[in-house]
Amino acid sequence: MTSRRADNGTPKRPRSVLRRVVETLVIVGIVVGLDVLLVYALFPFGSTSEVVWSEYAAADNQDIDTVIVGSSTGQRCVDPNVLDSARGTSTFSLATPAQPIENTYLAVSEAISSHHVHRVIMGVDYETMSLDPWDKGTVTFVQAKAAHESLPKAIGDYAWLLTTPGFPSTTKFLEVLFPWTLAHVKGGLGSIADNVRMRLDGTTTIEAAEVRDSAWTYVGKGYGNYSYQLDTSKAREAMSPTKHGIADFTDANMATLQKIVDLCRENDVQLVVVATPRPAFNVLCYGEKYPEQMSRMRYAVESGGGVYLDANLLKASYYAPAAEDFADGEHLNATGAEGFSAKLADYLGRLDADEDVSGLSYSYDDWSEYLASIGYISAVTLDGSVEDGMATLCATPYTGTNVQVEYQFCLCDADGNVTGALRDWSSDATVTCAVPADGSLTVRVNTRQVGSSADFERYCMWSSAH
Repeated sequence: MTSRRADNGTPKRPRSVLRRVVETLVIVGIVVGLDVLLVYALFPFGSTSEVVWSEYAAADNQDIDTVIVGSSTGQRCVDPNVLDSARGTSTFSLATPAQPIENTYLAVSEAISSHHVHRVIMGVDYETMSLDPWDKGTVTFVQAKAAHESLPKAIGDYAWLLTTPGFPSTTKFLEVLFPWTLAHVKGGLGSIADNVRMRLDGTTTIEAAEVRDSAWTYVGKGYGNYSYQLDTSKAREAMSPTKHGIADFTDANMATLQKIVDLCRENDVQLVVVATPRPAFNVLCYGEKYPEQMSRMRYAVESGGGVYLDANLLKASYYAPAAEDFADGEHLNATGAEGFSAKLADYLGRLDADEDVSGLSYSYDDWSEYLASIGYISAVTLDGSVEDGMATLCATPYTGTNVQVEYQFCLCDADGNVTGALRDWSSDATVTCAVPADGSLTVRVNTRQVGSSADFERYCMWSSAH
């Protein structure tokens, strides 16, 4: 067997174990250093999660007796400043965008251990319980939280993340090690340079967040919101099932909810679970699945001693948000959140006074009463198909069971301007018309209640180009 030789003909000595260890450490150091630089340059500075946790860390010595937790629906529907003004409490919002329910458990645990809170308000929606955790939301939440904690706590958070079922797999593990692959600034070198500059020049996380999203405004106590207004003519795109489908609540999510219920009960913390307000069309579109599945969540919360409120089932005499109060199909805007928070403060006051609040809401058990209570057209959608040069269009109104609807169909140009009548008002929700030779057809349907003299109440558009 021939031994290896150096260029001068002398035998090469095998590398020592120490040398191999040193070489490995050097390579690891280079990789880690490069990763740190890439995170610094590419990972967005000033995420909403980062704002929340940096502000929470700054409030370490302040009294906090109530926290708001949950995903963006909870984040953007409850203004802690309004609650505190009305109730004299001290509230902080730990709700963050795309916060999986596992992360909500972490937030509740942190609030109980660090501030010994008395009340947890948990904002939820249908998708809180039906969707699997989103990797990006989970990772960014833990990173933002850990960045403002002591080293032992941060290690504990990462240990929790890496031992969460599904995370030890290679892909997800790498996302934790190299987070810039999961979330990174967009817009080229200029955006990267701005990201680095803000990290270096003393820009606060709040200032950075408002630069990253100029439409978002931070109000305080972990809460910020938008002034957008819902366009009901695009209700189809605004419906949650359009993006997520309609699935049953997962066993894993129900189990985590039970952990939150148990944690609050064991620590003598009042848990108030709030199904956050939505436009009526984004409740009606679930059909019977909504009461079927949401009642499972209500049972789990109430069985464990918590309070459950579905704000969508509050009677109109108590709370009736307008379409203008919503930013989209799932979130309230700043004005809407202010109004709902005032109403929630009143509701909590009634609870504290041991008042019976059951009469303020409809029940999943009497779903027909809720359906009958919607005395207006929340939205309308228009679906169409083309065959042999003819288009068949059918409108679907989202309204209560006792509302009679009539329809008017109009032809429009590509910009949506009405160019002519297709059919005047009638109770027929379907219309058929010829498609022009160039294949372009845009139709608008107007809807109103039978007997109304309004030009229309809700409308939407359909185009053959779509």
